[in-house]
Amino acid sequence: MIKLSVGVGQDLGLRLPDTHVSAKEAFGLDIDMKVPAFSDRDEHVPEIDKAYRFDRDTTLAIVAGFTHNRRVLIQGYHGTGKS
Repeated sequence: MIKLSVGVGQDLGLRLPDTHVSAKEAFGLDIDMKVPAFSDRDEHVPEIDKAYRFDRDTTLAIVAGFTHNRRVLIQGYHGTGKS
């Protein structure tokens, strides 16, 4: 696990992705890209819903931003799954 700190003894407690996975395998879409991921799961990660289908264009825009360390703005009404 990679952690961020602002100086000696000042751990921010933030975790960074420490591996890469296939976007095709992770999202079930025909996207030939490796995306950042965490190697271990924690309590903030819900169980995978095998019935969920990702929208290709939306997912591609989001993972491309994260993969290339670019800012990604996700907007929408509360309760619509932005997080």
